Amino acid sequence: MKTLCIKTGGSTIDSPGLLQELARSVKEVLGRWFVVIVHGGGKDIKRQLDMLNKEFTFVEGMRVTDEETLKQVQMVLSGDVNKRIVNEFLNEKVPALGISGLDCNLIEAERMTINGQDIGFVGTVVAVHQQFLAICSEYSLVPVVSPISRGRDGCVYNVNADLAASEIAVALKAEHLLYISNVPGVMVNNAIQHEIRTEQIENLIGEQHITGGMVPKLRSAADAVSRGVEKIHICGWNGAETLKNELEIKTSTGTAIYE
Repeated sequence: MKTLCIKTGGSTIDSPGLLQELARSVKEVLGRWFVVIVHGGGKDIKRQLDMLNKEFTFVEGMRVTDEETLKQVQMVLSGDVNKRIVNEFLNEKVPALGISGLDCNLIEAERMTINGQDIGFVGTVVAVHQQFLAICSEYSLVPVVSPISRGRDGCVYNVNADLAASEIAVALKAEHLLYISNVPGVMVNNAIQHEIRTEQIENLIGEQHITGGMVPKLRSAADAVSRGVEKIHICGWNGAETLKNELEIKTSTGTAIYE
């Protein structure tokens, strides 16, 4: 059976009707594909921290996470957001199972530092133990994964959802990894670049066609492709046909990245 990993973030989860459409789209491919959902929830985390008047900062796009912030992040991601997604999938008769990277030691992490700076309980992935995912595949379950993970030191860490999705896709040798984004694709000269070969990425960055947060995303994509993921897609959500359309180059409206 082929494997499809889908990463969705907080900005898209909040879009009215999106989760229902995503669930229906996943239901259509079950039986032919093993589907894994990985989610973030940055907007929900921000709302929770604002409500508590908890200040936070970012270093190179990563949220500095002290012990109290970690508790709130885990509650929001592994609790509210995860179960909201699972509930919408179950409403559409999709056999979803909500877990985190912590459960069954699915995602093993270690503390991340940026240029030698400690940013708290933020982790980078060192291993994906996929035995539990194999059980889900055998029983046709759809795991919905929060990126909260366990460190080798026994601590709990917040792992970037893009990174978690990429590492899970690599571990499963997924045919496709789909990033559902709040942008329609990778823009080059004010137009969506529908296909990008991994060998083109550094030239596009060097010529400043690719800038900002898209730079690490594309470099991560190139790394995942080099490690066995067949294609990576970056796209917006364009209704119930999005999933089907993005899996075919002829009908894709986003960007496909491959060797």
